[in-house]
Amino acid sequence: MVHAVAWTGAATWATQLITWGYMIVIARMLAPSDYGLIGMATVPLGFFTVASEFGVGNSVIMMPDLTPTEVSQLNTVAVLCGVILFIMSCLGAYPLGQFFKAQDLPAVVVALSLTLIIASFKTVPAALLQREFRFRLLAKTQAAEAVSYGLAAVVGVVLGARYWSLVMASITGVTVSTLFVLWNRWHGFAWPKLAALRQSLLFSAHIMGRRVAWYCSSNADCAIVGRVLGAAALGSYNIAWNISQQPQQKFTDLITGVVPSYFSEAQNDHAALRQYVLTITQALSMLTLPATLGLALVADDFIAVVLGPKWVNSVGPLRMLAVYTAARSITSFLPPLLNVTGQSRFVMWHHIVAAFYLTAGFYFGSRWGIVGVALVWPLLYPLLAVPLCVRVFKIISLSVEKYVDSLCPALTGSLIMIACVLVLRAFLPIRDVHIRLVISIIAGAVTYSIAVAVLYSGRVRRLYRIVWPTAQKPAFTPGPYSALN
Repeated sequence: MVHAVAWTGAATWATQLITWGYMIVIARMLAPSDYGLIGMATVPLGFFTVASEFGVGNSVIMMPDLTPTEVSQLNTVAVLCGVILFIMSCLGAYPLGQFFKAQDLPAVVVALSLTLIIASFKTVPAALLQREFRFRLLAKTQAAEAVSYGLAAVVGVVLGARYWSLVMASITGVTVSTLFVLWNRWHGFAWPKLAALRQSLLFSAHIMGRRVAWYCSSNADCAIVGRVLGAAALGSYNIAWNISQQPQQKFTDLITGVVPSYFSEAQNDHAALRQYVLTITQALSMLTLPATLGLALVADDFIAVVLGPKWVNSVGPLRMLAVYTAARSITSFLPPLLNVTGQSRFVMWHHIVAAFYLTAGFYFGSRWGIVGVALVWPLLYPLLAVPLCVRVFKIISLSVEKYVDSLCPALTGSLIMIACVLVLRAFLPIRDVHIRLVISIIAGAVTYSIAVAVLYSGRVRRLYRIVWPTAQKPAFTPGPYSALN
């Protein structure tokens, strides 16, 4: 698993240096209203993207007993879903423009809807690559998509395309990644037979239900901000959201993109699953908690230095969203574990209920602007995460004490880091915002590293022993049971 994460992480972090540069250039050249318009378009489009594959990819990954013929039938189902949802998205484009009172929005929605059809062709091939543990190839695909997106966006901005530059970038990125996957793992098609696919389609429906519910939850805030507070407010909120999610995308998403394959192989071995949960939780928390909480501390200086004064309204939401990301980053891998242990229906309905109370919370929080909307995330997310944790603990016989103990290094080090940075910012008279930001980051990183290394040296050595032997091995493609052996 560490080997797979290493390949994925290497590609992600290498391209991140480039894509952060793209993001800064684009943000400085585009207006908040341009970002707001794209944010309005991505609210429904993201919903269709989540629903387009009907959970087929997860079924291919988590049901290793599927025959090649059944996989071919699921491949056809994925493409048909993409075509149907493309048509639905186009039909809803004009009413969406009326809802947001944005006359340019329908054309943007129709153009971005093309990605639904394009991406549907790679759903099953990409899932097969993951089931076959070919994460090195998937890492290259991710890198190719990120680089092509950034290049297309910058070219569009330079040519004066405004928000259309982001539209062109999205289409370019998806097209490149789809062609790359199909070139390396083509799989044929077969007309679906519902009788043969009944079990896999039921599982797929649960997966899709959860993903759609989560998408509604995680995008209701943007819909409400755009509708109630306007495009400029939505642009500021979107920037805060995108920045706050970077630590999770660069650490947690690496894990959640890999673990379903390994959870699937170990679904009947609760001892192995307990070890996975404890080790992943400890490793993720030690990486993401200091990054997210540190970002919340220096949000004002970070926005001023990186994006400029016109994005000052993003500071408040960024603080709130960074705290939320700290919590979600260490729990987002739990739904895949529950899915492979026969709890997909529970996970689906739990997320459906969460979609309702989160949406109500966002609407109520909009009374206090985008800061009020962002505050809903850290306040209500525990209502979603805690029941998932309780169900996982019960199924795999994991005690709460052991789980909390796995979080202690990150929590202790982060608290010491926060105290150090707050004292430094309060008593060190540094007026230059650039210098203050650099000193705060360095002081926080050094303090956290020393605290964890001194107080939890044994655990640091254990994680090091897990990672270091993997780094010494040559590249290979493991067999289906290598994760457990």
